[in-house]
Amino acid sequence: MNRKKLGIMGGTFDPIHNGHLATVEFVRRKLGIEKVLFIPAYVAPHKIGGEFAPVQDRYKMTELAIDGNPYWELSDIELQREGVSYTYDTVVALKEQYGKDYDLFFIVGADSVAELASWHRVREIMQFCTFVAATRPGFALTVDKVIETFGELGKKRILWVDTPEVDISSTEIRERVKIGHPINELVPQAVAEYIQQKDLYRR
Repeated sequence: MNRKKLGIMGGTFDPIHNGHLATVEFVRRKLGIEKVLFIPAYVAPHKIGGEFAPVQDRYKMTELAIDGNPYWELSDIELQREGVSYTYDTVVALKEQYGKDYDLFFIVGADSVAELASWHRVREIMQFCTFVAATRPGFALTVDKVIETFGELGKKRILWVDTPEVDISSTEIRERVKIGHPINELVPQAVAEYIQQKDLYRR
């Protein structure tokens, strides 16, 4: 039986934006991934103590953003677990749930790739899934250096996919909302409307 591919896209999603969506869809098509799980973090390890929108709002925005795409699904696995959302715990749970039929591919951006060595139990994560470094050619040396750090495991479990550059960040979106500038080009319409309705990022 041919094994299928499960993509995993985790993040704070504060808010989710068109850059996230474009990158995921490009990687999905490039690698032939049958399904992608979007997993909003309850509390991201690198953002402990930071300020961000309530988890229920970030979850709902993600739900609105991926609605209608038959290859994308929303997961509340990290919300149900609460506490700090360590990727290791999530991947172990997903391996148990999907491992009989799917190989796991965790999609990360250029910034995250550079920080992989500091991730909680990252070498153990690589026993269960492949990291997909969705990044631009200019980051090739960074990715190569990270792969070298992990040796043979890195060569086997870090896959670099050259993705189109989409210059959007959640930080930029929050700043634009705060000063009253439009964000319609940066997020799906339903997300922009939700931000306005809930008066997010105004303060």
